[in-house]
Amino acid sequence: MNEHLVSVIIPCFNQARYLDEALKSVFEQTYKNWECIIVNDGSEDDTETIANKWVNKDNRFNYIYKKNGGLSNARNVGLQNAIGDYVQFLDSDDYISINKLEIQIKDLITHDISVCDYFSFTDGTKDKAPHKYLTPFFSQLNYKKEIIWDWEYRKSFPPHCVLFKRKLIPENNMKFNENLSNHEDWEFWVKLFYSSESLFNNSEVLAFYRIRNGSMSTDFVPMLKGFLQAAKILQDFFKAENNEELHKLSKEKYKEVYHKNRVPFLKKIKNKVYSKLAFCYRYVRKN
Repeated sequence: MNEHLVSVIIPCFNQARYLDEALKSVFEQTYKNWECIIVNDGSEDDTETIANKWVNKDNRFNYIYKKNGGLSNARNVGLQNAIGDYVQFLDSDDYISINKLEIQIKDLITHDISVCDYFSFTDGTKDKAPHKYLTPFFSQLNYKKEIIWDWEYRKSFPPHCVLFKRKLIPENNMKFNENLSNHEDWEFWVKLFYSSESLFNNSEVLAFYRIRNGSMSTDFVPMLKGFLQAAKILQDFFKAENNEELHKLSKEKYKEVYHKNRVPFLKKIKNKVYSKLAFCYRYVRKN
């Protein structure tokens, strides 16, 4: 089993304060045959210093600096440089259990993709983040449909839950969509699941997901826009694939996202308008 190389891909942008913990969790893996590709996406903090510390400590770490191009671009650069049999994504502000690779690599003997359980914690603590967990597990018979229909409202997972066979990437000409400002992971996972033959649900908690205040995932309006854009891209993808069932499901997902978020979106806009009117009223009275 140890002949299989795992490529761990870590994109970094101005998160040096977390990077050391992420790299330490890779370094301490009980499964030893890995390479770790650290992609510095034009950071202006101490990311390079932290990365070089681990590169100098262990030659399994590989450091790449590039001009800022966004998360999807950084992950794509990592994929382009990966030579492993399997791929493990890890964001620089998260970390993985020390036995994650050892446990999940066994799943890939008979499956193309393995998804483990995860723990969401609040930044600055190790406390469970309230209301920040959805089951990451999909039916082994219907996972290609469920990843479309159930995403974010009923099921979800952070990227580092997944270990998958790298051959799926070149065989299907896959990469992250660099035109998406968010939900690029969902669009990628839908296509990866679609291209695979089988998926394994691993009940072990092997991924640790940090919830930070002010992160992109907490900004409602741009997240909604990205979600709808990704759903439209998937509609076009399945139409080109002549897969009527998944094309229709993608259209239904678009409608669900739009209608489910329409009321809170309008309320947010309404509150902004009222706030501006109140400011104008106070200004007129004062002057």
